[in-house]
Amino acid sequence: MKLKVAKVFKEFLTCQNKHAVLYGGAGSGKSYTAAQKIIIRTLSETPHRFLVVRKVAKTLRISVFNLLKKIISDLDLDSEFKINETNMSFECKLNGNQIILSGLDDREKLKSIFDITGIWAEEATDLERKDYEQLNLRLRGKTANYKQIISTFNPVSAENWVKKYFIDEPPTDDMYVLKTTYLDNPFIDEEYEKTMREIKKTNPHYYKIYALGGWGTLEGLIYEDYETVDEMPEYFEDEFIGIDFGYNHPFAIVHIRIDKRDLYVDELFYDRKWDNPKVVEWALKNIPWAKRIRGFGDSARPDLISEWQDAGFDIQKANKSVFEGINTVKSFNIHITKRSTNIRKEIGLYVWKTDKNEKSLDEPLKANDDAMDAIRYSLTPYIKKSGKTKSFKLEWL
Repeated sequence: MKLKVAKVFKEFLTCQNKHAVLYGGAGSGKSYTAAQKIIIRTLSETPHRFLVVRKVAKTLRISVFNLLKKIISDLDLDSEFKINETNMSFECKLNGNQIILSGLDDREKLKSIFDITGIWAEEATDLERKDYEQLNLRLRGKTANYKQIISTFNPVSAENWVKKYFIDEPPTDDMYVLKTTYLDNPFIDEEYEKTMREIKKTNPHYYKIYALGGWGTLEGLIYEDYETVDEMPEYFEDEFIGIDFGYNHPFAIVHIRIDKRDLYVDELFYDRKWDNPKVVEWALKNIPWAKRIRGFGDSARPDLISEWQDAGFDIQKANKSVFEGINTVKSFNIHITKRSTNIRKEIGLYVWKTDKNEKSLDEPLKANDDAMDAIRYSLTPYIKKSGKTKSFKLEWL
């Protein structure tokens, strides 16, 4: 097999430290390379049973599971793996090795997973320190090959436990740590680079944290406060679906429920490189109940909205008034489900543009806003247009 790997990850692919940490800016290829290493070891070493985790089980399917499938397909290895779509697991036909995916909230499934020889913790910042320590305990004992926990994440808050544990005061010397940014990724596409250049120009502080992987707290957050909830409310007054079409940017679908001044938000779909017909097909299979709910999509793409309507979904053109839409969202008390990890990540990065003096403008930074746009669209019936006025010139006689 010939693998295309950025040079910056060469040492990581061969390191045998018990703890391997990949962190830094968005778009650096951390997750992709971690997935490559898992697949390489699955094919070339035996016996193995790898466990891949995120905090919430639901987020694995449209992130890590799809990523692993894509890499296997790109390497023309489909015939070498038996893939269980229901349980999100892989079995290598050559040697019987397994890759098993599980959320840390899926306790029953975790109880049945034993003899783990390696772990990958994606989005480690979503985990609690006690979660990581429990994972570490599962790698005790002797095996034919080295045991390793791979952790991947993008740093934002300096208060998150991972900074002290992995960077400032690591509890062991048996730790490999690598920081990378999109500048280290030779495979980054031109549109992504263009977006990063625009961010650097319109909000340098944001660029330092998001693009360069700096630790800190973002300034100028648009939605400064929200509450995390376990589930959507059973009783409510209104509910809608919001869709922000994407391909190179994430394709985002959200479900909202409104109860008086409380807005509840749940992530239904969030992924890149899915064209509209494929997402419609996914929705028909996975969220057929959404057909009974009125929804709103980006009005700039009436052709894509028509495809949803043809499939039986009640999707209409959204009100795209950005400032009015943001103010409408802010008029509610915002509640986001725990499983909506991409929404919670976006809301923590959603900031106002700044001028050359770093003064906030009344316009959001055009980055990490796909789910944010979908939420605005879903509130179309509640968005009030600004009243128009006329100016008069008075002539005194």
